[in-house]
This record gives sequence, C-alpha cells and structure tokens, in this order.
Amino acid sequence: MLKMKHLLSILLILTFSFQGYSQKKGKKKPIPKTKITAVQEGIPTIEMKDEKIMPDTLQIEKGKKYVFLVDVSEFSGQGNTVEAGNDDNSEKAELKRNFPKENLEIITINKYTYVLFENKQTLDITGNGNSFQAFAYWSGKIDDKVQIKEGKRMATEFVAEQLKTKKESSYVINTRKYKKEVASLLGKNKVTSKSKEVMKELLSGYSLPFPDIEGDNVPVFQQGTAKLKTLESYFLKKKGVRVPLKSVSFNNEGFPLIITYYEDEGKKKSKQELIYKDGMLTKIIKADQTASSINYDDNKMIFTENIGDANETTVFWLENSKLLQKSYTLMTDDKFSYMNTFTEEKFENNCISYSINNVVWSYNCGGPNNKFPYIHTYTSYQNKEVLQFRKSKIEKKNDRTYDKYYSEAERADQNDNYKLWGTFHLDDFNLVDSFNFTKDGTAKTIKIDYTCYE
Repeated sequence: MLKMKHLLSILLILTFSFQGYSQKKGKKKPIPKTKITAVQEGIPTIEMKDEKIMPDTLQIEKGKKYVFLVDVSEFSGQGNTVEAGNDDNSEKAELKRNFPKENLEIITINKYTYVLFENKQTLDITGNGNSFQAFAYWSGKIDDKVQIKEGKRMATEFVAEQLKTKKESSYVINTRKYKKEVASLLGKNKVTSKSKEVMKELLSGYSLPFPDIEGDNVPVFQQGTAKLKTLESYFLKKKGVRVPLKSVSFNNEGFPLIITYYEDEGKKKSKQELIYKDGMLTKIIKADQTASSINYDDNKMIFTENIGDANETTVFWLENSKLLQKSYTLMTDDKFSYMNTFTEEKFENNCISYSINNVVWSYNCGGPNNKFPYIHTYTSYQNKEVLQFRKSKIEKKNDRTYDKYYSEAERADQNDNYKLWGTFHLDDFNLVDSFNFTKDGTAKTIKIDYTCYE
C-alpha cells in the first residue's frame, strides 16, 4: 500500500569544483545521460539528451544547516521544484517542533532536480519515470558530506542522528502511549449497572429507523415508549412503491438483534447480527465473521475490531447524559506508525467537540433533547478556520407533528433566517411514523412501519 515505483538512487558526484553558488534556483537544464564529465575547473559539461521532463538546478551555499525532504515522481512536479515556506507537510512540522533552536533550512523537493552544494557534492534526482523518496542533510560546512536516507517518514530521527542528539517523531511517541492505553482497556470485563446504561444508550442509536440520522434530529426519535419487535423504514414513492432503507429486529428486552441496511436503489447493502450474553452485548457479526468484540469496564463499553492492516479500539461512556467516545486506530506494522490515529469526543459548554490527533475538527452544540424548540449548531474546521457552519431548529407544532428548519446563516455571527426543511409525523405510540422533506428540490417521504411485543 505504501510502495515506491523504484528504489531511490541519489548519486553523490564528487568530481566537480563549484565556487560561490547562489542559493537561488538556477536555470533549467536538459536531463543528462548517466555519464557526466568535467572539462574545465568549476564548470561541468553535460552531455545533452532530448527528453520530455526538464530538471531544475538548485544551488546551495555553505553556512546553514539544510534538510531536504525528497518526494519526486514523474507526476509530482507540476508546480515549483522546492517549497521552503511554512506548509502543512507533517515531516516539516515535526522537524520544526523538535528542533526549534537549530534554525534548520527545510526544503521540500517534489520535481526532478540537480542539487549542487558548495562543498562540491551533487544530488542527482532525475530520470524519467523514476520515483525518489528520501531525506538529505548537510551541515553547511565545507568539510562535511551530505548525508542521505531513503524513506518518507521519521525525518526527526534522521536529523537527530546527524546532530548527535536523541529526538523522536510525535507519532512514534504517541504509538507507545496509545498501545499502553489500549492494553489497559483490553482483557477487562467488569459489568456493572453503569455498563448497562452505556450499552442501552449506544443501542438506541443502532435502533434509529434509518441510517445517518444526524444529531439535530435525534430528539424527535426519542419520544416513543413502545416495546418494539421489528422496524422497517423505506422511501415511499409514487404509486406506493417502497424502496427499503433499513430494517431492525429486536429481542424481548427491546435490544436490536439483526440490522439490515439497503443501498439507494433498495438493494441489500449489509447486515449486522448482535450477540448477547447474560443481557449484555458481546459481539457484532458482519458477513458471517465477528467484526467487533465487546468488553466492559464499569462505566466503559469497549469495542475492538480488525480493519485490515490496523486494529481499532473504541471506548464509549456517558457524560452529562451524552454518549461520548474515543478511538485508537493502530497499524499492525510499526513502520506505518505515522498512520496511527486517535480520535476523541469531549463535552464542553453544552457542545460535543470531536478531535483527530488532538486537533479539533468539529463542534456539535444543542440543548436538552426534550425541550422544544430544539436549537442545534454544527461547526467544522480545517486548519483552524471554519469550514462549515450549519444551524437548525425543531419546533413542536402539536403532540404528533414536529417541523424541522435550517437557518440560512453561514456563520455564527449572522442573523438567522429559518426555512422549513421537513416535517416529522408521530403515531399514537409517539414513534416517528413518517418524515416528509425536500432534498435537491425534490419532495421525499420516508415511512416507518413497526410491530411490537404485546
């Protein structure tokens, strides 16, 4: 999954004499053949060969500590050769965090390039169709050689070795931390009354009548008190045509047993079977294989699942009557530890924040689920800037009807101008019977049928 087309081949050519190189990028030169000879002191003669991709020349002067992050292929060099600014490259960010006092000149190379150093060394990163992924370091001292290492990750460890110090990438440190936290969660099975409360709240989400019900709609679906046996939801189209969405069967305790999901055209998409022991959910089976194993630690419900090249551990708990979760996704091979992910929800000021690797991605904010009108806001972020803002409102029209509105405001500081989006209709058991709404200018109806235990 993380394969290079070819092994890295960066040649250190020591036969040239270069004097007074400028740090500015030189003019483009045609790609040479592998043989390069010097015909006069300080000026190389390059045998010419007509090829499509033209490499750039980057000249490096002494006096600074340089780190080069090389990631080049025949498709990567559509823009500039180098990037020396404060971009979001993760390895560059790691280096800046770990070596704040070294004044490193960090240069990203993403195009076929000759790098010419004032100490008479050359990095030849060229060749049509070749891929290069490596780090290079030069101390900026004439007597020191350029050091090179293949790969795209763990630049911090490479630079630390050159500086004769010990530093580790944050993802390496976090991997040890996450593994320790996961180990403390697994193997326990302390079931208490708090465990059952968390399980019931989680299963109420599994029991919602159609997939992808957003948090701002949940209050309407929590009104019913009937003891359900089956649930079937479907789009109701012209002439009574039904296009199934989701079906759920329940045991006599009201917990879901089998959940079936359908695609847009009504074809069966997937099925989940929930297995219980002594009244507690212990595993979930998908496609006749155990997808999730579940254990408990008092007020925590812990899911473990293999997702291919990684293992995922998710912990659920209740806080201020809200179901929260955190999740560890750890690659089975530690050389891919940079792909490990930690996500976490927190309850803050009537909002649930969602973070990935300790960076906030979104806030979901709302009041009590049983108080109407119910106002809900969703805000997502990218690079600490607001990416999306959405505000909705549910009003109780009468005991059997709830109207859903969306505000036209695109930012929290804008005035609200609510537009009706859809209407929920409840039956005599306070269960949602139908949902009428408009999407992409088309009126749609979702209908839900129930059977109940007597």
